[in-house]
Amino acid sequence: MNGIWELFRADLRRATSNVMSVIVLCGLIVIPSAFTWFNVIGSWEPFDNTKNLKVAVASVDEGYTSPLIPMHLNIGSIVESALRANDQLDWVITSKEDAIAGTESGEYYAAMVLPKDFSERMLTFYTAGSQRTEIDYYTNDKSNPLAPLITSEGADDLSAKINAEFTQELSNIALSLISSLSTSLSDSESQAAFARIEAHVGQVAVQLHAASGTAEMFTALLESSVPLVNAASSLLGTVESEFSAATGKVQEGLAASQDANGAIARATEALTAAFNASSAQLDRFGSDVDRIFSTVNTDASASIGMIDEMSGQLDDLIAKHEALRERLVNDVEPNLPEESAPAFAAILDSLDAAIAQEQALTSRLQETSAGIAAGNADAQRFRGQLDTRITAAQSALANANSVYANDLKPTLDQLAAELNAVGSGLGAIAGQVSGVSNVAGGAVTLLETAARDNRVLAEALGAAADSVDRVQDALSSAIESGDFSLIGKIIGSNPSVLATAIAQPIGLDRIAVYPVVSFGAGMAALYTVLSLWVGALLLAVTLRVDPPRRAIDGGPQLKLHEQFLGRYMIFALMGLAQSTLVFLGNILLVGLDPVHPFLFMLVGWTTSLVFTFIIYTLVVSFSDAGKALAVFLLVIQVAGAGGAYPLSLLPAWFQNASPFLPATHAIDAFRAALAGIYHADYWISLGWLLAFLIPMLLLGLVLRKPLIGFNEKMEGMLQSTKLM
Repeated sequence: MNGIWELFRADLRRATSNVMSVIVLCGLIVIPSAFTWFNVIGSWEPFDNTKNLKVAVASVDEGYTSPLIPMHLNIGSIVESALRANDQLDWVITSKEDAIAGTESGEYYAAMVLPKDFSERMLTFYTAGSQRTEIDYYTNDKSNPLAPLITSEGADDLSAKINAEFTQELSNIALSLISSLSTSLSDSESQAAFARIEAHVGQVAVQLHAASGTAEMFTALLESSVPLVNAASSLLGTVESEFSAATGKVQEGLAASQDANGAIARATEALTAAFNASSAQLDRFGSDVDRIFSTVNTDASASIGMIDEMSGQLDDLIAKHEALRERLVNDVEPNLPEESAPAFAAILDSLDAAIAQEQALTSRLQETSAGIAAGNADAQRFRGQLDTRITAAQSALANANSVYANDLKPTLDQLAAELNAVGSGLGAIAGQVSGVSNVAGGAVTLLETAARDNRVLAEALGAAADSVDRVQDALSSAIESGDFSLIGKIIGSNPSVLATAIAQPIGLDRIAVYPVVSFGAGMAALYTVLSLWVGALLLAVTLRVDPPRRAIDGGPQLKLHEQFLGRYMIFALMGLAQSTLVFLGNILLVGLDPVHPFLFMLVGWTTSLVFTFIIYTLVVSFSDAGKALAVFLLVIQVAGAGGAYPLSLLPAWFQNASPFLPATHAIDAFRAALAGIYHADYWISLGWLLAFLIPMLLLGLVLRKPLIGFNEKMEGMLQSTKLM
C-alpha cells in the first residue's frame, strides 16, 4: 500500500513540475466539459425554431358547389388563409410548379399540394362511393435527416387541423343556417330545401345505426371468445396445482406461448399427465402393501408405521382429486359445448368412482393397522381387500383417462383450432387499424380490451345516431307544422359551441411523468456520459500508462500490483476533476435541475472512476490494441447505450448488447438522479456500473502478467518502424 501512495505522490510531482504539463492537464480536464455543454445547449430546444423550416403549400383546388346548398366553396383557399396565420412552420404559399421545384433544389424542406377536386371530396365525404381526400406531400430527404420528420409532423398536424376546422366550420354554417331559418323561412321553396336536408339527415342516421350494429356484432364475437380462453386457463391452473411433475411442463408451455390456443394444447397434455401421475401413485401403493405384509410377522411396528404413512399419502391424493373435480365442474363445464356434456359427465363419474375406492382403501388401511396392533393372526386377510380397492381405483382412473382421450380431448383440440383462427383474424385487424405489432399481455387481455373498445365505439355510434334521429324528427315536425322554432331549441342560441363539440369531441390532457426542463436536458445523459468516456480515452492517450518499477530513483522496487494501482491513481484524480467540472457546469451553467443533486454528482464521480479504470486497464494490458478497443467500445455505446433512441427501436443486436455496455447503466443512473428515482432504479444502475470493475481488476492484476513481455516486444517493433 505504501508503494501505491509513493508512486501516486511521485506522479503528482512530475505532473506539476512545469507550466506546460499543467496546461496540458487543465486542457484534459476541460475538454469533456466543452463537449457536453456545447452539445446540450445546442440541442436545448431545437423544436422551438421549427418556424424557420420553409414548407411550400400550393393549391390547385377548383372549388365546389353543393346541390344541397347552392354556394360555391373553395376549401383550398380557406386552408391557405389559415396557414398564413400559423407559425408552426414557415409556410410559403406558392404555385404547384414552384413548390415541387423548390423542394428538389433544397429551397423548401417539403411541399404540400392540394388537388383540383379537394373541395369536392371534402364536401361530398358522406355520399356513397366517395373517396378519401388526399394531399400530395413532397419531402427532400437529402436536405437533413431530421427536417423531413419535423415537416412530416407538421403535415400530420395540418391534416388534423384541416379536418377539425372543416368539420367545425361546416357544422357552424349549417347549424347557424338551420337556427336562423326558425324565424325567417316559411315559404314553400324553403320547406322543400328543408325536406331535402331532412332526407340527408335520415340517411346519415341510418348509416350510423348500421355502423353501431356492426360494432355491437363484432363486440359480441369478441366477448364470446373470452370464456373459452378462460376455461382453458382454468383447466391448466387446476392441473398445475395438483401435480408438481405436470406443472413443470405446463409452466414451460405458458412461458413459451401466452395465447389461448397454446393454453388449451398444454392443458390437454397436463391433464393426461395428471391421470398418469395418479395411476403411478396407486401402483406405488400396491408395492407398499406388499412391503407392509412382508414384515407384518417379523416387525409389526414397522408395518404399522408404513400403513400410517401410506394413509397420509392416500388422504392427500383424495384431497387433490376432489379439488380437481370441483375445479372441473366450476370452471370448465360451463364453457364446454353441449355435445361434450356426456363425455365430461363420464369423466366425472370415473373420477367419483376413483375417489370412492380411495376412501374405501383408507378405511381398510385403518382396519389393517388396528388388526396388526392387536396382534391379530388373521391380518393377512386384509391384503386381498387392499389390492382389490387399489385395482378398482386404478380402473376408474384409467376409464376417466380413456374417456378424456377419446371423447373430450378432440373437442378441446377443435376449440384450440377455432381460437387460433380468431386470434389470427384479430391480429390482422389490429395491424390494419393501428400498425402496432408489439402487444403486451396474453390472449384474454387482448380479447377483453378489444371487446371493451368496440362496445364503447358501438355506444358512441348509437348515441350519435340517436342525436341525428332527434334532429330528423325535429325537422319533420317543423316541416309538417311550419314551426321552425323547435330546431332552434335543439341547436341552441350559439351554434358555434355545438359545432366545436362536433369537430373536437375529445380533449387530451398531457401529464408529464418524471419531467425534464427541455429536449436538451433529456439528451444531457448521453452527451455527458460519452464526454467522460472520451475524457478517459484522452487521458490514456496523453499520459504514460506503463508504470515505473520504482516510485523514485534509488527507491525500493515496486510490486506488480503496486505499479498498476499506483499509476492508476493519477488517472482517477484527473477523472474525478473532469466529472466534477462537467456535472457542476450542467447544473450551474447549462441549467439542469436534478431532483437529487448529490446523487447527480455521485453518478459523475462513479462513472468517471469506472470509465478511467476500464480504459486504463485495457491500454496497460494490450498497449495500442487496448486504445483501439476503447475507441470501438465508444462507437458501440453511442447508439447501443439507449441514450438517444429507445432500445426497442434499435436492431436486435444493439438491444442484446446494451446491458453489457457500461454507458447504458451510467445513462440510466444519470436520468434517475436528474428526473426522479423509481423503486431504487438509481442504485441498481449504479451497482451494475460498478460491477464492470471486477473483470477489469482480474485482467489488470492477474491476466495481464503473461502479456507484459508480448506488449514490450510489440512496442519495440512499432518503434523500430520510426513511424508508429
